[in-house]
Amino acid sequence: MTRMLALLSAALIATATWAAEAPDEMVKRVSSQLQSLIAQNHAAYKADLNKFYATVDDVVVPHFDVPFIARSVLARNWRDASEEQRTRFAQAFKDMLIRSYANALLEYHDSVEAQWKPLRLAPETSDAVVHSALIRKDGKPPVNLSFAVHKVGDEWKIYDIIVENISLVQNFRGQFHAEIKRSGLDAVIARMESGAYGKPGAAGSDGGSTGP
Repeated sequence: MTRMLALLSAALIATATWAAEAPDEMVKRVSSQLQSLIAQNHAAYKADLNKFYATVDDVVVPHFDVPFIARSVLARNWRDASEEQRTRFAQAFKDMLIRSYANALLEYHDSVEAQWKPLRLAPETSDAVVHSALIRKDGKPPVNLSFAVHKVGDEWKIYDIIVENISLVQNFRGQFHAEIKRSGLDAVIARMESGAYGKPGAAGSDGGSTGP
């Protein structure tokens, strides 16, 4: 799980949705906004991570279709969950991603550069995929990064991220399903709420680097 979170840390640097703009232009806009905020407030964010969590929550998270992602990740477990469990899971999942990304975002915000590929968007479509490559300044091979987006009302929202052909939704779906089967949904939610996921040595963690 930590490896997936590490790869996806760079993704939050390059995410966006703004109504009435093409999805790729939306992604570029918030990418620039978040990079600018980190550059201007890097020391303050490092000193107060809660402040940075709030920034990511305000700037990036509203542009993800969190309810849809939560349903997709839980899959058939969603049908068996109570309304309270669904609400708690969606909130805990969102908070887990923010916590897990924060340190990597601060550390690597200036070490990758996104190169965007031309978007082929059919007229009247409500679903698209924005493709990019993250160029790493340390000379390591580029990381292929794609955003699956769909329209929610008149806004484009991200509902999946694919890093090197690994889907965020499918990755977490498999890991959470195994843990839910083993210990139950309430236990998994409680672990997420406690901040256990994403820490070195936690279940599903490889304990490796948090770099992209």
